[in-house]
Order: sequence, then C-alpha cells, then structure tokens
Amino acid sequence: MRAVNWLYLNTVLPLCKPALYRGLAGEMRRYEEAERRSIEQNKERQWESLLRLLHHAYDTAPFYRERFDRAGLHPGEISSPSDLQKIPPLTREDIRIHQDALWSRCYRHDSLLRAATGGTTDTPVPLLRAPESVLRKAAVHFRFNSWAGMWPGDKIFYLWGARMDYAENPTWRWRFFDRYVMRREWAPTSLFNEQVLESHRQSLNAFRPRIIYAYPTPLALFCEFLRNSGRPYYKPAGAICTAEPLLAQQRRVIEEVLGCRVFELYGSREFGMIAAECEIHAGLHFNPSAAYVEFLPVAGGETESLREILVTDLLNDGMPLIRYKINDCAIVSDRPCPCGRGYPTVTQITGRTGDVFILPNGDRVPGVALTNRVLQVCPGLRKLQIVQETLEAFRVRFVPSPAFSLSDLDLLRTKLKKFFPDQLRWEFQQVAEIEREPSGKTRFCISHVLSSQSSAHPAGLHRYGGPERVNP
Repeated sequence: MRAVNWLYLNTVLPLCKPALYRGLAGEMRRYEEAERRSIEQNKERQWESLLRLLHHAYDTAPFYRERFDRAGLHPGEISSPSDLQKIPPLTREDIRIHQDALWSRCYRHDSLLRAATGGTTDTPVPLLRAPESVLRKAAVHFRFNSWAGMWPGDKIFYLWGARMDYAENPTWRWRFFDRYVMRREWAPTSLFNEQVLESHRQSLNAFRPRIIYAYPTPLALFCEFLRNSGRPYYKPAGAICTAEPLLAQQRRVIEEVLGCRVFELYGSREFGMIAAECEIHAGLHFNPSAAYVEFLPVAGGETESLREILVTDLLNDGMPLIRYKINDCAIVSDRPCPCGRGYPTVTQITGRTGDVFILPNGDRVPGVALTNRVLQVCPGLRKLQIVQETLEAFRVRFVPSPAFSLSDLDLLRTKLKKFFPDQLRWEFQQVAEIEREPSGKTRFCISHVLSSQSSAHPAGLHRYGGPERVNP
C-alpha cells in the first residue's frame, strides 16, 4: 500500500462519505486477519455467525418465524448443515410477496437502507439493509480488490454498464468530485462501435489508471479493438472483472493486450462481493465471514461437480436472506488453494451470461449492458430473455408477473428502442419459465448471429462503422 492509499483509506474516504466508510480501515484489518486463520477456524466462526443470524431472524422477522414453525424446526435445534436443509430456500418471489414480513423488527423501517436484487433474467425486487452492514460489505469488497493490487485512492477506469452506479448527466461539480477526488473515470458499454471505442481509448490514455474495472465481455471487446486499431494505448497495472463469468478466451485476450493479470470477483446486488480470485488464479475464494454458502447438486447438470449456489447473508440483519437462491451455479473442488488463505474455494462460477448482439450496421450491443437498463424498468415481466435469430430479427421470451398487462410490453419496446435501430423485427413470446441450461448458466441474452459473424470477421471491431456519437 502506498502513502496515497493509506491517506484515502484512513482520511479521504471517511471524510467524503462517513456513513459508508467511517471505520473502513479497521474492518479491512479484521478480514485480513481472517485470511490468516485456517479454513477450519473460519468455518467454526462462520457456523457461530449463522446460528446467531437464525435466532435473530426467528425472533424478529415474522416471515422466518412462520417459515421455521411450518418446517417444525426451531433455531435451537439446528446443529449441522443437514438440519439447515429443512428450511426451504428463499426465492426472489418470496421477497417480492413478503416484503413487510421479512424486515427485522429490531430496526425501524425508515432506518433501513434501500437496495434491490440483481436483474438478469429476473425482475429486481426491493431489499432493505441495516446501516452497519453497508460498511462491512464495503470492507469485504475493498479487501478482495487489494488481492488484485487495487487500493483506495488508486485511479480506476470503469468500463461499466450499470447506469445506477454513476450519473448519466453529471454536474461539473460531480464530474470534478468523481475524477479528482474519487479518482475514477466511467466508460459506458451500452453501444460499441469504432467511434465509441476510440473515445474510450482516448479517455484511457488521458486518465492513465492503475486498474481497469469492467464487465468481462465489454473489456474483451475493447481489448480486441485496442489490439487491432494499431494506435497507442495505456496499459494499467491490473484488471478486475465482475458481473458475469470471465471466460478463458476473454482472459487470454485481456491479459495479452493489457500486459497484466486479470482477477475475477463474484458477487450480486443482494449480497455485495462474496468471492474473489487470488494471485494464484486457481479458483475463487468465498469469504466465510460475509456469507454462508451451500452447494446443492444440479439435476441434469453437465458435470457431477456442478452445484447450485444458495447464499445466507451473515452481514445484514436488517432483512435476513437465508438460503437464498441466487440463480448461479459453481464447479466445486476439494483442492485447497496454494495461497494459504483460510477461505474455501470453487473452481468456477457459472450463470448470468449474455452474448453480444451484432446489428446490421456492424455496431455491437453487449447483452450484459442491458441487464440494468431494460428488465429493471419493466416490473410486469417476472423473467426475460432476448434472443437474436438473425441480424434483423429478435425474439423476446418473457414470463409475466401477476400484475402483467400489455402496457408492460409497450414499455419494453420503448426501452429497447434506446439500444436498437427501428428497422429490426421483434417477436414477443410468453412462456411459463426460462430454464437454466445444463451448464448451469442462465442466459439473459442469446445471439445466433455472433458465432458466424466472429468467424467471418476475425479481425474484430476495427471493421465496424456506426453512428458518430457516444451513446451512454
């Protein structure tokens, strides 16, 4: 850690955002100490935290008292992971229906902070968080970032698609604060063509960040552009990928072009970051202080080691999430990581993937960029999947919610027009469910055009034209 990082960690961030960062340095030290404990010691502490949470939920949240009683189970009777499996998994639909019964009566409702579940195939639903949990989750995230060489105060270039994370039309004061105080630059990913990517290259060169923080798919496309453009570009010290699985071929392209190692982080809007890749790059470590994670066999999975992930949040007492179906899967392994950290690992996270849509004029729309900007604003659609059949033809498969009406499809059409030209053809297909694939992945965006276009134009994005504007 450099002097500027120590200053930001202990002074600048706590002064700028005291509600979020006061005490951050101490929390990060707690997690650093946990890394040095053995896996067995961390598991013992994790089980104690889990039992405390179960008692808390039973005593203070009406939903869990009813759920435990219906299962004929009292928290005091839980003594092993097999006992825990008597509690039915929590689903997004449970949260949607039982909002008022899920928050803990230990807290005033108006003292809890608002958040939302993630939005890939499923429509997001509101969540509540205890104020103290936000600091703890931030510390988990910052500690994971440090494994990749990223510390508070470093200049970060965000190749990012989640509009909620940054201002769309910031004031000059906010732009100054973002760039010169928080030391971050945002590069939107909703539309990629040569003009957009060239603008991002120039921003990268001008900003000269220490770390690029990005969705894997847009970053791989950006790196292909950098490689093929023949123009000079700045190389950061490292890159961090999150929000979707990092594929092996994407990792190769990113590392070859940027000349640095890539680190993968795993988390969700519900829980924050809960797992990360260390410097050994032999899988992802789950922080046992942040979450209790279960791995359940997947019927019909491609491999015997494929497991569905259930997560219990150990940090947020405001709205307990116990055995939550996060709709992701993992490839599990019993091999310990040579790094020596006392955190359990999985080989790979699968799920929440999206292809890249190729438009008739050659522009590209990364599917992952749509997850926060299309589905979230259509609450009448419980699940959604966008399939590109040809360059001009798209099919939208959707699962309606109980409150669905035709106006929801009108709203969806309006939102899609912000990303796609008018001449495209759209077919809307109502389905009973959008199933997970045998690989464990839930695909939000599927392109049947991508593979043929990629093979026909291996040179990449430098062949593409498009409108001469940067679409946020």
